[in-house]
Amino acid sequence: MKAARPRTRRRTPRAASSVTGYFAECFWPGVTETDLTKLDARVRALDRTSRRTRVRYTGALLIPRDEVVFCFFSGPSADAVRAAATRAGIPFERILESVRIGRRPLAAQGK
Repeated sequence: MKAARPRTRRRTPRAASSVTGYFAECFWPGVTETDLTKLDARVRALDRTSRRTRVRYTGALLIPRDEVVFCFFSGPSADAVRAAATRAGIPFERILESVRIGRRPLAAQGK
């Protein structure tokens, strides 16, 4: 009888790093960079004072031509993000799940 050959585990290729998060989609007629800067400061201040919610604001993206803003969050659920966005006064239409592929956002890197 042949001796059993020891099994070796094959290494599977490592998948690209991914982070699941959420974003608030805002249709905001007349929005300016100044409006978004004020909103950013307000949300960050609220984020610092409400650590127990586990929802973190990670920034925003303004698309001026379309008067659209995307506010990005990480959190345990869409409902938790919705509650945080409401408390912060973000004029969102809906909260959507997103998956970021590749480089992790700065907030996830601890910066």
